Amino acid sequence: MKAMMKPSLLALTLLSISCQENNTDSSIKVTSVKHTSVKRQSIGNCWLYAQATWLESLLKDTTGEDVDVSETYWTYWDLYHKLLEKEPVPEEELNTGGNWSMSSNIIKRYGWVTEAEFIESDAAETMSEAQACAEDYILKNGKENGSLYDVSLRSEAYVRAELDKAFSCDGKYQVDMEAALAKSRKADETMLVDVKTSEEYSLTEMLSRWSQVSGPGNRGVYEGKKLLSEVELDRYRNLELRIKKALNDHYPVVMSFYVTFNAPDQNGVFNLNTLAEKGELGSGGGHMVVFHDYTVDNVPSEDGFVSLGEGDMEPELKEKALLGDMNYLVAKNSWGANRWDRPWLRDGFSRFTWDYLQNRYWDEESEVYRSFLRSVVLPAGY
Repeated sequence: MKAMMKPSLLALTLLSISCQENNTDSSIKVTSVKHTSVKRQSIGNCWLYAQATWLESLLKDTTGEDVDVSETYWTYWDLYHKLLEKEPVPEEELNTGGNWSMSSNIIKRYGWVTEAEFIESDAAETMSEAQACAEDYILKNGKENGSLYDVSLRSEAYVRAELDKAFSCDGKYQVDMEAALAKSRKADETMLVDVKTSEEYSLTEMLSRWSQVSGPGNRGVYEGKKLLSEVELDRYRNLELRIKKALNDHYPVVMSFYVTFNAPDQNGVFNLNTLAEKGELGSGGGHMVVFHDYTVDNVPSEDGFVSLGEGDMEPELKEKALLGDMNYLVAKNSWGANRWDRPWLRDGFSRFTWDYLQNRYWDEESEVYRSFLRSVVLPAGY
């Protein structure tokens, strides 16, 4: 799944507009998931950054330490397998997209390493130069007379040699995949502690215990309709509750969705009001993030109904939060932080209203209404 795509020919259809204000300054808290530092992707591989964020969160729960899992290492293997398919390299935009299933399979097959163990000089706090170099190299050499143009040459050894050159950035970085493989932690041997039960599972077992759930608006006979059916609304309420329960227990829930950059307001909250004011989707594409927190409105209390804001809280208040209406979800993103071109990113965490996620847009190419929310990945029991 790609983080950003070229501007899409999509006509916006808003089904309901949320008029409630976003309460970002509440001193009453809900929950918070442990996360490592925010990173910034340089190519369309948000799905690998989300997978790394998920694993880093589990490692932090297990060891108490921040680990910089290498997305570059996994990107190498993703491009390796795509090049072995021996399809012509596109003229303009390289296929760097993927999904949770693809990233899980890469982990199971090749394990994981830290970024410093693979590209020692490629700083984690900035965009990965090595990944950008690799994309440019493949696009350049996929053209006629380029080293990757003749698909018949693409043996395993040949592709590996080409990728070593691609990720080296003209010799700036030393790429030694054999050394990285020797250092890699196997999924079967990486032990992780379940944050709720304190039980220990291997990374392979943990991956099998987490499952991807399709968004209610992307399934069965209901897909493609402009209005949400009562069945879909019930499914969204159920999914909302499942997400809140998992976050209450500090699990790093993963979400894939369609993001449009006409939706965030000046505070960085993706919402329908801002999108409606723009009148069109604007640039966007498939994206994947990992949740950190959520806020709720209409929570029953002795004084009527209250809103609960960002941060952690006591268990009894978390239970009350389950009775409220989801306002917005806070997610660790892979777009970096404190960017001049996206000042609303602030700390690198993005906020998405539930109304926005469960709403629909018109996809002109497919001629069907699609939900912004595509799927979530939840742990066992949720």
